[in-house]
Amino acid sequence: MFDRGIGDGFVEALKRWDHWGEITSDRDLFVGIRKDSINIYYLGCSLFKITHKKELTFETHYKYLIRPTVNNTYVLWQGDRPDVQYPWNDILIDKFDLDSLKKSSRWYAELEKAGLQRILKSNKNVVDVEIALSPNSGAEPDGEDQPSEGRRVADRIDFAAIQRRKDGPPCIVFFEAKRFENGELKARKGEPRVFGQIRKYEKFIGDNGAALKTSYGKVCKDLVKLIPPDRYDPVVKEIADNPEQLTVDPYVRLVVFDFDEDQRVGKIWGKHRKKLSDHLGNRLLLKGSPSEFKSGISK
Repeated sequence: MFDRGIGDGFVEALKRWDHWGEITSDRDLFVGIRKDSINIYYLGCSLFKITHKKELTFETHYKYLIRPTVNNTYVLWQGDRPDVQYPWNDILIDKFDLDSLKKSSRWYAELEKAGLQRILKSNKNVVDVEIALSPNSGAEPDGEDQPSEGRRVADRIDFAAIQRRKDGPPCIVFFEAKRFENGELKARKGEPRVFGQIRKYEKFIGDNGAALKTSYGKVCKDLVKLIPPDRYDPVVKEIADNPEQLTVDPYVRLVVFDFDEDQRVGKIWGKHRKKLSDHLGNRLLLKGSPSEFKSGISK
């Protein structure tokens, strides 16, 4: 069953951790609340997976620990073996250094995920990313499986945001985000692959509505306790204080970004865009620059 949220003991332990303030003040980072764990994302890369039992436990994939200054260093071979002369701490980051971790992870960041981060920075009502569709969806994989663009190793909804509604209570809304060049948006014949993805996501939402409502009520409570007020939209606090008012939108929005004016008005794209628009209507959201994307997400 879908589940989210961490306990008060976990929250207090994080707030006592020396580097928690550094993480929550960095607007390039996203705090992803899971079931009894947290992922700290940068450009779609999970820099840390944090869990808590008696104490905090931190996990970082080794590839992010390679010092950014080492990436262009060549190693000589002696016979059939590399001749590595460096001490391990000349190669690996050996203390908490957020700037170095971010620089090292950029080598593995997808363009699509980098664009998504710019969307997250512009919309403070986003409360979750990389939402896995599985029987145990409270605990996603660690985000280290970086597939090539347009390919996935697991079905994941890209992000979720809480929106105010003029004619009703606040609602949790789910979004699939793709760069303009993603082949899943286009099909010469039949429907593009993205339609099948969205149908799968909407079935998941329909099957897990009650659990999603409960889980994101807990996520809002955790976020309000963990991150500064200027990092989240006031609607997040409203749900934290009154989670029973939250509703779940059954329909997924498709966000398309990273295109210029020539691409936007091009004849070839026009055919694909019409197919998307006919199918999705106002659930198709288009913006050339992801950093300017607010309409349909936080507005």
